[in-house]
Amino acid sequence: MEPRSLIAELAEQTSPGRVVPLHVQIVRGRERGAQLRSFLLPPGGAQVIVTVHAPGLEAVDDLYQELHVLPGRDSDVLLFRLKALDPGLHEVTVRVFRGGTFLGEVTSQISVRDGSVTRDGPQRHAPLDSMAFDPGEVTLQVLKEDGDGVFSFQLISETFYARERLEFRGGDPRKASEAIYAELRSAAKAAATNQGAGDISWLSDRLENHGVELWKSVVPQRIQNQFWEEVGKVSAFTVLGEHDIVPWELLYPLNDGYEGRGFLAEWLPMVRRVHGQERVRSLSLAGAAFVVPPGSPADAGDEVASLRACLGVAVSDAGVLSERAALNALIKRGHAGLLHFACHNAFTGTGSRVLMADGPFDPIDLASAAQLRTLRPHRPLVFFNACRSAGEIDWFGESLGWAPQFLTAGAGAFVGTLWPVRSRSALQFADTFYNQLVTHRQPLGKASLVARQTTRDLHGGDPTWLAYAVYGSPAATAHTIASRE
Repeated sequence: MEPRSLIAELAEQTSPGRVVPLHVQIVRGRERGAQLRSFLLPPGGAQVIVTVHAPGLEAVDDLYQELHVLPGRDSDVLLFRLKALDPGLHEVTVRVFRGGTFLGEVTSQISVRDGSVTRDGPQRHAPLDSMAFDPGEVTLQVLKEDGDGVFSFQLISETFYARERLEFRGGDPRKASEAIYAELRSAAKAAATNQGAGDISWLSDRLENHGVELWKSVVPQRIQNQFWEEVGKVSAFTVLGEHDIVPWELLYPLNDGYEGRGFLAEWLPMVRRVHGQERVRSLSLAGAAFVVPPGSPADAGDEVASLRACLGVAVSDAGVLSERAALNALIKRGHAGLLHFACHNAFTGTGSRVLMADGPFDPIDLASAAQLRTLRPHRPLVFFNACRSAGEIDWFGESLGWAPQFLTAGAGAFVGTLWPVRSRSALQFADTFYNQLVTHRQPLGKASLVARQTTRDLHGGDPTWLAYAVYGSPAATAHTIASRE
């Protein structure tokens, strides 16, 4: 039982045309990083995959290598050679996987300037909370490369696959995604206007075809083939990286010679991970706070009452928050437990916001919490049951949205919607999700899958069950006792 850290060493500055080394190692001990939880390794050790993402730099060698980790000793040191091309500040991210399970990552920066002397940078480290992996978990790593509309895809499982580059002919694939969102928003609005009486049964077939087209046009052919080779062993599917370029939950795998089983999120526990999000396997629900501002859906009260009944008396109740000042104070002091939003998500020219009693609450209000990681000590679950809460918005050219901000602040998991949802269906999804997660002790991935399947079979044609994006570890479980941390 040994604690371990991921170490990366990279020069902090150099000049164009120079080749600089990136050294990567997994080490024992606590002195070179935060105190880690213990983990078990088999006597023969474990094989892990190390990947490097270095946009703006040229790789002299492969950007993915295997590393053998043995009990009782530090690992060997991996060498990646990177060539500086264009002046500027470049970010290099190192990630570690065991099987298809993400273990941790560390980020370094290198400044490239004409006439600079190559200078060593500080050692970067990240805790590896566990070397355990979940058999059958597969990760699809999607990274934006240099060039407009160029992405790399890599399927990571117990089988080692190379990266595949794909250049979208139309540039950024978000245009296709927005067309789907527009149709979904229109259908949801029509259904809401008719109090559920509107006929949207046609939407199921339309979404299925959109899902097949997404699978065909977004996922490289080799990745499709690799997926079908692995499918019999896949127990959970994680998308890591550029999570907002397409609605991944709408992927509908279908190829000649393979039987379609439905949307990917319909038959597999499916979650997402954003850059910098740590792997959390235990979610604290020791307390619960509910955000219900004025003008929230009529069902919001029922949603809170149902959730309180599910959590039981063992969970301390922080009450219902309707004012931005109280919500900001709760996040600033590091809320321990569940933070559940039951509200509308308004949209303006600058993006998404929740209209609280004393003013709007939007992602920029989480900037300080994200910088100071105020939620990290307790790893709470944030459930944003509102309209399109998981997607990102453009803010001075940066990706800034509810999910990335809450996760950067230290949330253990985030659940949100990608498009407007029907309040009655949203209530059903939340009720089933918490029942599975808390009452039946199901992991995050399985709880969300059962919630989708249950909501799918209600209110014919309503696409609410596909609207939810879940961020976190599919194997994460919830507990209602405050952690010793």
